Amino acid sequence: MKCFLGDQAVDIWTVEVNQGVTHSFASDGDTSTTKYNGFTFIPKGLFEQFRRVANLYFLSVAVLSMMTFSPVRPWTTWTPLALVVGVSMIKEWLEDYSRWKADKEENNRVVSVMNPATGQFEVRKWKHVLVGDVVKVMKNDYFPADLLFLSASNEEGACYVETMNLDGETNLKIKVAQDATKEMSSSTVASFRATISCEPPNSRLYLFMGNLMPHCENGMQKNPIPLGPSSVLLRGSSLKNTDFIHGAVIYSGHDTKVFQNSGEAPSKRSTLEHMIDKVVIFMFIILFIMCLITAVFFSSWLEASFEEHWYLKPDAEDNVGQYDPDRRAIAGTISFLVGYILYGYLIPISLYVSMEVVKVWQAMVLITKDRDMYHAASNTQAMARTSNLNEDLGKVNAVLSDKTGTLTQNVMEFFKCSIGGVSYGTGITEIERSNSERRGIPLPPAYEQADSPLHERYFNFYDERLLSGAWQNEGNAAEVEMFYRMLAVCHTVVPDGPTNEKEIKYEAESPDEAALVVAAKVMGFFFFKRSNTTVTVRETTAAGTAEVEYELLNVLEFNSTRKRMSVIVRDSKGNLLLFCKGADTVIYERLDPQYGPNKEMKTSTSAHMEDYGASGLRTLCLSWKPLDDSFYKEWQVKWKDAKISMTKRDERIAELSELVEGNLRLLGATAIEDKLQDGVGQCIKQLADAGIRLWVLTGDKMETAINIAFACSLVTEEMRQVTISSHNAEIDALEAAGDAEGAAMLGNIQVEEQLKAAEEELNGHAAQDHVIIIDGKSLSFALSGRLLPLFLAVGMRCKAAICCRVSPLQKAQVTGAVKSVGLVTLAIGDGANDFSFLTPLLLVHGRWSYKRIARMVNYFFYKNLFFGITLFIFNAFTRFSGSFMYDDVYMTLFNVIFTVLMPIVIGVFDREVDKQLGYKFPVLYQAGVDNTWFNAWAVCGWFVSATLQPCIICAFCLLGTWPTISSSEGGHPWSMYEAGILMFSCVVLTIHLHLVYIMELWTWIHHLCMWFGLFLWWLFLVAYGELPLSLSQNMYKIYIGIVAPSPQHWLYLLLIPVAALLPDFFFRAVRRHVDPDPHHIAAEYQWLKEHGGGGSSNKVAPGPLSTTSTRIFQGGAVQSAPGPDRTSVGWNPAHAPKETAVDKEKFDVEARASDGILRPVPNLSAANLNKTGKPSPRGSVNSIVSSPTFRGQQPIMEGSLPNVPYSVAEAVDGSSLASSLSAPSESSAERQADRNIRSKGETPRASAIIPASPRLPASPPSQSAGLRPLPPTASHPSQPESLEPLFLSPTPSQAGEPHTTLSELLHSLDPTSGSHRDFTDQGYTNTQIQKSTDGISSKQASQSEGNTEQAKSEGNISTSSRQAPDQEPAASASPRSSPPEGAQEELCKASDQPKAQ
Repeated sequence: MKCFLGDQAVDIWTVEVNQGVTHSFASDGDTSTTKYNGFTFIPKGLFEQFRRVANLYFLSVAVLSMMTFSPVRPWTTWTPLALVVGVSMIKEWLEDYSRWKADKEENNRVVSVMNPATGQFEVRKWKHVLVGDVVKVMKNDYFPADLLFLSASNEEGACYVETMNLDGETNLKIKVAQDATKEMSSSTVASFRATISCEPPNSRLYLFMGNLMPHCENGMQKNPIPLGPSSVLLRGSSLKNTDFIHGAVIYSGHDTKVFQNSGEAPSKRSTLEHMIDKVVIFMFIILFIMCLITAVFFSSWLEASFEEHWYLKPDAEDNVGQYDPDRRAIAGTISFLVGYILYGYLIPISLYVSMEVVKVWQAMVLITKDRDMYHAASNTQAMARTSNLNEDLGKVNAVLSDKTGTLTQNVMEFFKCSIGGVSYGTGITEIERSNSERRGIPLPPAYEQADSPLHERYFNFYDERLLSGAWQNEGNAAEVEMFYRMLAVCHTVVPDGPTNEKEIKYEAESPDEAALVVAAKVMGFFFFKRSNTTVTVRETTAAGTAEVEYELLNVLEFNSTRKRMSVIVRDSKGNLLLFCKGADTVIYERLDPQYGPNKEMKTSTSAHMEDYGASGLRTLCLSWKPLDDSFYKEWQVKWKDAKISMTKRDERIAELSELVEGNLRLLGATAIEDKLQDGVGQCIKQLADAGIRLWVLTGDKMETAINIAFACSLVTEEMRQVTISSHNAEIDALEAAGDAEGAAMLGNIQVEEQLKAAEEELNGHAAQDHVIIIDGKSLSFALSGRLLPLFLAVGMRCKAAICCRVSPLQKAQVTGAVKSVGLVTLAIGDGANDFSFLTPLLLVHGRWSYKRIARMVNYFFYKNLFFGITLFIFNAFTRFSGSFMYDDVYMTLFNVIFTVLMPIVIGVFDREVDKQLGYKFPVLYQAGVDNTWFNAWAVCGWFVSATLQPCIICAFCLLGTWPTISSSEGGHPWSMYEAGILMFSCVVLTIHLHLVYIMELWTWIHHLCMWFGLFLWWLFLVAYGELPLSLSQNMYKIYIGIVAPSPQHWLYLLLIPVAALLPDFFFRAVRRHVDPDPHHIAAEYQWLKEHGGGGSSNKVAPGPLSTTSTRIFQGGAVQSAPGPDRTSVGWNPAHAPKETAVDKEKFDVEARASDGILRPVPNLSAANLNKTGKPSPRGSVNSIVSSPTFRGQQPIMEGSLPNVPYSVAEAVDGSSLASSLSAPSESSAERQADRNIRSKGETPRASAIIPASPRLPASPPSQSAGLRPLPPTASHPSQPESLEPLFLSPTPSQAGEPHTTLSELLHSLDPTSGSHRDFTDQGYTNTQIQKSTDGISSKQASQSEGNTEQAKSEGNISTSSRQAPDQEPAASASPRSSPPEGAQEELCKASDQPKAQ
């Protein structure tokens, strides 16, 4: 007999229950998740290790080293290979051993199993549980197999199951036993016999199809009982809130659904690892070229010059043709193989092992133990389940997220409702309040439900027209009564606990259902009892209070395709009723056109649901209808046949559901609030500023999704919205006429046109951020093969995307489509209530992990290529004869001992800025998205250093140790191994010192590892030379006796590494000062925060930035004045110019924070990057003079150059800014004189305040200059909302606090005359100038009028509350005058914008 799994016909399983029958076709209960066993570990483990190309290469080198022509001894190649492979295999064994222990523990768990022979339960291990057994599972225990639920300890025959290990959801699921078995007890189950016919084992976790046929005394029962997923208890889930259950084993062991879904874990490799493979291949190409050069040159030299080198003895017995000029082909081949062995150091043998060690540390220690990743409410720390993808967390380009339970808390509260065309509920939602605050519209305080006697969990509703029985006086009381009766009856909720209204608890599969049942209870329809066939409700109506039992005839379950749920019940009067609730679209399609009130009610209900959706509420439409007895009887016969059918059961059930759910009568709609997660708005804003695209996939209506997106900062007013919808009058008419094919064709055309228009919109407004909004029906067209490329092209250019009304299948399709673009994608599903933790996970740990791994890998290739090139160069000096000047022992130890620690330290501890600056400057994350640290240019830069530096070392060492040069006072010439020690020492020292000016963070661990690695090298030289001659050979006594006493050796050791490092150091230093990266500025900013002042007032602190560039984070060509470079390597405060009183007041940040000290504030907003994510070319901008006197500085306003990546400075506290930015090098007396002048209302000698009427540009700067349109603010419609004066009091850069946007510009003064620089040269926007004059003109006015106190209060310019356009400023607000009327008119004229009122 066959059944269908999808379109596939399969054999039906027949299970004999509790009959002691062995089912040979089924697996036993013994399970295993291990990768190896005792017989397969070594062969399979070795196979896994040598699947890596690098290990396979080293194996070939080790084999070749055993040949007579090998330049090295075999053990020097086999030892590191065995060490690396051995460590990896030990790691594999430890991981597999952990799996074996977990399997053993699970297989040896015990459960009570019925013995049919004795009729008693006996304890067995899980591995001995077989198909057909009847088991008894106790509360909180896990199910040992997939079970058919027979009975429970309660009368209802229901139990609660936690499936967190299966799907990650913590909500308890309700399982219900069949009526025929639910009353079985532990004593009667012994006599139970039955046969189960079901589908064979499969991976469909939430689907099951089968029939139960209990046995009678005279044979098998004639009428089979249909079985569905609600009756199956899956292995991996646990029993909750139920004392015990009885179940029959359907699938055991590896046949269970959890094992059918597990399979073999896919090999997950990060994108960086794939790139590493390409670099390894490139290294192999270099190796091959070097070997080819070696072979060709050596064979040519052998033919041309062999006669002069007769001592090579080509006729010797141990010579296999390596030096035979008559066999050039053989000689060239052998020379190629010699080079293949000798240059093997190009491939880093310990790279993969080091990467695994670093990744495990990053995941299991740094992430797991991070306090920012700790959830205090549940006392849960982060758990990293894999370490393979650490660095990909720093390269995420797009985040795809569900809404419910991810952006929101998944805590539902009944909030509003629409009944009979009337809307009820007076509360203000969190979304409404958030959006109103964003628009500057004041709202009344939220109604506090804690003050209401009716307040309880799931209920946050207030309306005096309905509460406390008041609904009975409403004009639509009949509709209200039916509305709440339906809420009390149409559900799958199970009551738990005492049957009184205060203590009862409801167990529901979704919190939405629980909220609806609680709302019905509060309104007087108290559901308190249910069985498989009845639902009992205590109803309080105008007729009084009565317990009404409804006979539950059929439940038409909800699924993502139906989008509705129905029940058919018979009330106490014998009336047949169908209640149906679901999405408005599916309910409206099934309304009875002949029922008069439907049309009017549909119009009003639709309007109410749109309002609810705009408030961010989850809506549900309610309907009902009476059923005719004769119709129902005919339908019920067909329904029973469909339920027990083993072929196309789902299709037949869907057809019958559609038949009975037609001609409905609309009741109204419910609106439920699901509050946002704490911190989700800040998290999304930071992710967006980091350049990460965010896609939200939700089943909500478009209005609801958009308003929630605004509330959580996914969409902002500055964004341009691109809406894709396939709804219009023509398409709706075709659908209403039943022409689905024509509607689909027209919808497809419309979606294509809208996508093309969206592409034109993106091209026309490329400087602005966009958000694409698309509904589910349009998405089905967009995901088609023809439109998918266009949809992805548009979607991936948008800052955010909102997909509304999507099904779970469409969510998976969208995720797969975005992933197919080739970018790193992070998908978050239902139940991931930790969205706010993405900030530390991505912006901190992801960024660190990516940079650390990338830099570590680059350093590995650098040091290995460095060392390999020294071998190649010396081999070239010896005519490519295979000679080398090193001893093969310390050559072997180069990778595994002398240089092994520093790469690991880089991978574990490297950091340019601390985590708080990672939060403050999210755009630092963009380096990972752009692959800045491991792109072709970065790798080539390391390769250039690895090529140039060994050439310098070889040149100096070979020239300095020429045989005619004495190495000591005794006249001894340099020997090859003596020169080899010098060159190897220079190599090791240079490789370590190379990190000194690259790494931003140095701790005692860094110093320990670096100096310990160098110490090991010199310790080895001493120890190895002291070994017996038979062991040390050429190194015997050479270091202590010859090398160490030579002053020339130590002089070379001091000079040569410095000479090798100078070009790279000079290039990096110049680039850092002329064209720095964002992380350079951020690191400098952090250094200044930590060292810029504090302690004694006599301490001289460094200036804001170096002399070369005290730069704007949005700046380019920089002007500067002479002065000490206070941040470059080697700057010494002791050598700084003599400090004056002015200097003390300016630099002592900690002690004199009120003096308005400037510190650099990077503008690292991703909006300021071009479309490639990289900083755009620099433009000509202003700079700040960085001499100790801060000559000619002006206040800093937010700038208009978003295409350049750096900002300048921020005042720590501007309360006395004017005095701190005075004329050059004045004394304390002069400064006091300036203060006296100000107190009299006069202007000091060199004020740093922008005049109220500056010279304005003749025309506004063009868009190509980097301007971007921004929305108007409430108080100044013509100016950007984000343009704020920069002189603000400092705020700590803690996680969760607003981060710095860093687009501040600096207006420079002429340091010689003190006159103000012409604004026409600056490229500033009119709105910036207006903002600047508006922000400080009140201070000028106060100074000119002698108002000293007001001048002091306005010195620290702050942002006041924004007023709506039609609002007057608050009376208590600080007075802020506008620019002179003429200047303002000229400003507005230049910008073609209306004059600000």
